[in-house]
Amino acid sequence: MKKWTAALLGAILVMSMTACGKDNKAADDAATPPATEQGTTPSTETPAKEEPKEDALPTADELLQKSAEASQNLKSFAMKADVKQHIVVEGEEKQEQDVNMSLDSELTLEPVEMMQNVVMDSPEGKVEMKQYITEDGIYMLMDGQWMQVPKESEQEIRDGLDMSSASPEQQVEQFKTLSKDFKVTEDGDTYVLTADVSGDNLKELAKSMMSQAGNDPQMEAMMDQMDIKSIHIIYGVQKESYLPATTDLDMVMAMEAEGQKVSLDMKMKSTYSKHNEISKIEVPKEALNAK
Repeated sequence: MKKWTAALLGAILVMSMTACGKDNKAADDAATPPATEQGTTPSTETPAKEEPKEDALPTADELLQKSAEASQNLKSFAMKADVKQHIVVEGEEKQEQDVNMSLDSELTLEPVEMMQNVVMDSPEGKVEMKQYITEDGIYMLMDGQWMQVPKESEQEIRDGLDMSSASPEQQVEQFKTLSKDFKVTEDGDTYVLTADVSGDNLKELAKSMMSQAGNDPQMEAMMDQMDIKSIHIIYGVQKESYLPATTDLDMVMAMEAEGQKVSLDMKMKSTYSKHNEISKIEVPKEALNAK
């Protein structure tokens, strides 16, 4: 069960970090007005004077496309996330546990490097960790002690941070499948897209999200057993730049494993900042001296 919830959390984090991207096939096909036919004589009638109207909100397709185009030039950003998981295991005895996690991260995308502070509260206790993932090595601070991750263990961590498996094209296509479900509103300087997803396409959407955390045959088998109850998405886009501002995800799912029924309610709230303000992830000297 721990591997299932950890892998699911990783997939959702990947989705949040790459929630918007680029797509060369614009959604503006539907938004582009038809060309005026040649040879048509323009009307000489004076159009009726219309009352001024408030600016109409963009459609979900328009917002996704503009966000995709803006994100082509996104080189770095910061993200803060709070994740709450409620897990229920029903077998011979019913067990319930809450696992809460907070993350404070800075990322560069060329090259892909990351600094993150992680705090996790679970029935097993509280864990605090700082981590630097760079081209030169991976360093961790736990219990006041710095350590460098052995080279033979680096690849698994790097695979989880591999943005190539979560390409912008994939992300945009995923959200486009939900465009008919998105409702667009505005909140101050942010456009907000909200969707409640249910029905037969839930498992395919969840599988696509999960696949971005890596190809794990055991995880794929678990996904086939999962009953995805619902996915609630709130995605905020800055009005001025069309870059991501917030992402809220609420996922409810259940599965049976080893004769036990497992249900998970996961809520994740993320905020994004420092767009293109982070030039490099600097590793502290004391970390570089770790063995």
